[in-house]
Amino acid sequence: MSNLSSEEVMRPTLNIPVELQASLLHERTVTNSMVPGLRLDTVPHRQRIPTASQIDFRVKLLRSLRQGWKGDDTEAKFLQLVDMIQTDGCGLFGGLIEEAIFEKLVTAYDKVQVQSGNNAFMHSYVNLAVEHNFFLGGEYIEAFSHPLLVALISYLLGGSIRIVDFRGKDNNPLSINAQDNMLHVDNTPFKEEYKVLLNWRRGQVKGPSGQNFTFLPWTHKGNRDILVDAEGLPWSTERDSLFVSHDAINGLFEFQKQVKGSSSVVEAKHPDQPLAIVFPAGALVHHRYRTEEGDPRSCIITAFHLSSKHPGQISDLPPISGRKKSLIEFLVGHQDENSNDELLDLLSSESSRIEDKLNQLLQPSHPSKLIDIGPLALKGERLIQWRNAIVSAPSPVVHKYNNNLRLSDADFSNLNVLTERLAAIMDYDKHCNLQMILYKDGREEIRKPGRKIIGEMKKDNIIARLKPWTPELCPGPFSAHDLVDPKTLRIFCDAVAALAKHLAQDPNTEGEGNEPERMTGQRKMFMSLSRLMMDLGEAIMRCEGVEAFLATTLFLFLTSEEIYSHLDESDKRAIRFMLVIFLRNYVAAVLLVEATVSSQS
Repeated sequence: MSNLSSEEVMRPTLNIPVELQASLLHERTVTNSMVPGLRLDTVPHRQRIPTASQIDFRVKLLRSLRQGWKGDDTEAKFLQLVDMIQTDGCGLFGGLIEEAIFEKLVTAYDKVQVQSGNNAFMHSYVNLAVEHNFFLGGEYIEAFSHPLLVALISYLLGGSIRIVDFRGKDNNPLSINAQDNMLHVDNTPFKEEYKVLLNWRRGQVKGPSGQNFTFLPWTHKGNRDILVDAEGLPWSTERDSLFVSHDAINGLFEFQKQVKGSSSVVEAKHPDQPLAIVFPAGALVHHRYRTEEGDPRSCIITAFHLSSKHPGQISDLPPISGRKKSLIEFLVGHQDENSNDELLDLLSSESSRIEDKLNQLLQPSHPSKLIDIGPLALKGERLIQWRNAIVSAPSPVVHKYNNNLRLSDADFSNLNVLTERLAAIMDYDKHCNLQMILYKDGREEIRKPGRKIIGEMKKDNIIARLKPWTPELCPGPFSAHDLVDPKTLRIFCDAVAALAKHLAQDPNTEGEGNEPERMTGQRKMFMSLSRLMMDLGEAIMRCEGVEAFLATTLFLFLTSEEIYSHLDESDKRAIRFMLVIFLRNYVAAVLLVEATVSSQS
């Protein structure tokens, strides 16, 4: 085909009879009739540290803080905030730091976005865990890691905490149903997670004028549905964490009435000041209410886990000697079950500043504000609009088609044009939701760094990765044989995952540690990719819906290609055919979905 004249165009051929196309797609996109919901009887599955250990830590924390507190009512003020978050599931803090200091954050953050943002169609993502100059750059980091916030979260969880996810996102006004924009609960039903979400109007010291954090109070009192396997072991999936139908929303409202007596949806609308939000992300139903209204928004997302339940580190900082760690250095560094005393010492040294901030928040005339959620509840027409956005906002696939991105229109005789078109299509499909397994023992945690590498890959990087592989798309048409049986794909996934695990265990691989929670550097990344590949093999067996099917088949190729790029030549030769199968399987899936959509319309 490479000898065709420049004027001759060759479109891809899908040699699957029209009457078989819908059934082939249906076989690979099974439908689960169960509506995701919240329950009280699954709450015991959420693993917490023992109550006695929680109480012991909380007593020690308050004792440490009291040493620097002057006011007789300071402890009561601190516990007032604790009670607010425990009751409503959220705390909203406006103007937590001075405007002049926040302006420095805006400047530093915008610089990071220019240098490292991925500029995808849906958002521009940056991994802040590797941006040491940013998070060690000054006191502006207290906008999302103020000692008061750290003290509150550690008290609520009952132990030492560490940062497990640290990212920034820029968002333009856009109506879309994908990822954080969908009504959801984060992480897993088997662990606790708190987040600090810092929102502001891009480039300004103001709150967002759109795309506001929106949540359902009191939903953190329940837990998601828990499944049980053939051996009686509990598990769950990311699909059970999404509430995107009217039936699911009605179920959430009924749950609120069960635990509180009424239902409510709160849009955290505070346009005058940057807004810091503290909430139990692994329990509270929430989302980014994304519409076409308002100005571009910036945000920093910082997730916290108990160090004892999730030991490890998120950043590789140089060793510190001759001085005590700063609070942020502690939070991003390695922590485990032995970290309580160090955190208590750090917070004790910040006790006077914690007291000052408590007094400021509860003083009506001060710029730092504790925001009442009552007046922010959606009512009437605004509530109806919100419901319709949850259920009917277009998916990444719809946006892809609206932008006339179809692979069936591509010229397969021009490899450069084909590569560009395929990369553009992948840039949309990778934002569709995966429906990956969540294990009771939390073994999926290690896959998150690898997933971010794949899911937030820049379009230019996708193009570079694709170029050696697009020639494999040209010989002959695509047929049902290219849509490989999911069981076979799973076998291939396990084989590629084993090679990634071997890379992680190779003594010549950069990094330290032998256990996943102790690994650093490349070693940790290879173990992450190995787990990701294994779990993708499990997920391809039970995709629900077209978006999950496309995203999973795409991730099979991109993840295996990332692993392939690090292998020695003999291992590359051994598995090259698998990557060709993964790529042709994805392309056949894209063509099949396009053909099915065309026939239906």
